Amino acid sequence: MRYIKTFGLAVLFAVQLAWLKYTRFLRGSRQTQVASKLYTRQAKQFVRFATQMGGLIVKLGQFMSVRIDLLPKEYIDELSLLQDALPPVPTQQIISVIETELRQPLDQLFTAFDQTPIAAASLGQVHKAQLPDGTPVAVKVLRPGIDKLVATDLRSLRALLRLVNHWVHIDKYTDLDALEADFSDTFTSELDYLAEGHNAEQFQRNLLMNMNVDVPQIYWKLSTRRVLTMEFMDGVPIDDLSAIEAAGIDRRQLAANLADIFFGMVLDDGFYHADPHPGNVFVRSDGIVQLLDFGMVGSITPDARREYGHLITALVRRDAEGIVSALRELGFLGPGADTKTMASMLGPYIDAVVGDVASFYNGASFVDSMMSGKINLTVDPEALEKIQQFIFSQPINLPGQTTFLGKAVITVIGLCLRLDPELDLIGAAGAHLSGGGSKTSAIFDLAGQALGEGLGYLKDALPTARRLIDLSKRLADGSFEDDMAAAVERRLASAQHRQTTRLVRTIAIATGVIVAAIRLRR
Repeated sequence: MRYIKTFGLAVLFAVQLAWLKYTRFLRGSRQTQVASKLYTRQAKQFVRFATQMGGLIVKLGQFMSVRIDLLPKEYIDELSLLQDALPPVPTQQIISVIETELRQPLDQLFTAFDQTPIAAASLGQVHKAQLPDGTPVAVKVLRPGIDKLVATDLRSLRALLRLVNHWVHIDKYTDLDALEADFSDTFTSELDYLAEGHNAEQFQRNLLMNMNVDVPQIYWKLSTRRVLTMEFMDGVPIDDLSAIEAAGIDRRQLAANLADIFFGMVLDDGFYHADPHPGNVFVRSDGIVQLLDFGMVGSITPDARREYGHLITALVRRDAEGIVSALRELGFLGPGADTKTMASMLGPYIDAVVGDVASFYNGASFVDSMMSGKINLTVDPEALEKIQQFIFSQPINLPGQTTFLGKAVITVIGLCLRLDPELDLIGAAGAHLSGGGSKTSAIFDLAGQALGEGLGYLKDALPTARRLIDLSKRLADGSFEDDMAAAVERRLASAQHRQTTRLVRTIAIATGVIVAAIRLRR
């Protein structure tokens, strides 16, 4: 029944949109008003459906709620209600899962446990609790029976992809089997909280020197495949503009920091958060970005990262040949593509194309414009038609592992431009290119030169900066341990307070010396 309902709703929406488009000439000036009513009705219908059904359908709605480039405002306003606002599972069921998984009564695990969840997401539910030592934590629990719902939704997704392929033959442009495998692997991995915990610690290591981001610590003794206990983060969603402004946080700087964090993940680390919707990205009162929910992640090979760097460089330089070359190396252009002609046709219009795309992200919706028949492009219509005809004749593909990368990047672009519509996104990405001045890369390069293997050992051994003290305590004893731990703690606190690159470099070197000394002592 779930399968049939999902499939039926998708077909209904497709028919309604097709009718709206092909009958617009009958309405004239009333087209905009009619379209707005349809968008609102569809969005509300989808929200009700997703709220009732749960599972991956909610994930789809969360993804689309930040697609300001694609969906009309009516959709965005309604779909944003799906960001961690689902009906909660009865608390007693959640407690039962916790006690079964951790094999102890709840009152022996936590001295306090909030019966009201602080978040009810598509796959899990989060409750605030308190450890025996008074530490506040967030306890994330998988919804009972979610495994079967995910399996059903994946079957629905496969069926819809096959149906769409029957109409528009998308298998000419992408490997459907690989695409389905990406969805299946990614969503299935979200059902394993142990994997999510390890992902969080990987981000802690990668972002160790970035003073503008925080990742929660994992409490492994209170975590299993279905229960994840982590540090409690007391921030506000990054799309809560009124709360951000009330806290006196600089929205432009916040947007720049967010872009820096995510482009650094993609271009510096090759390991990125693949589900950065507002329910998973918070802002602390001091402007620090808090990342949550690491069940959906993605990775990029070093070769692909290099080519993405080439693509961004070519965009910055308005180099048509470089753009086409990077697209070919990344696999977007298949064998036999006429890259020379493509570059010559694209060259004179790069500025116009980049400007038109930017206009969609700054408030204009592609679907909204298309349905009203008012897509205003600065590219000459005749030239645009020739470019379109040529591109459609070329072997264009969607390479594997790009589905969720595109989703993550587009989501972050949407969030950044809500904070600062004038943000230079290409420039923000360019800062992470080889030699482009990446702050994180520069710090690690300098520290690596100074410490050699010492800092490499530090980076691999420490899940978070906060564990610097714990590490020294485990490796040494006596007065040396106390003195060194206090010194590192003072330096780390000072660096976090002043947030300067000079002190971060000093801490890294000092910590490396400590680790090296302790290792020699042992």
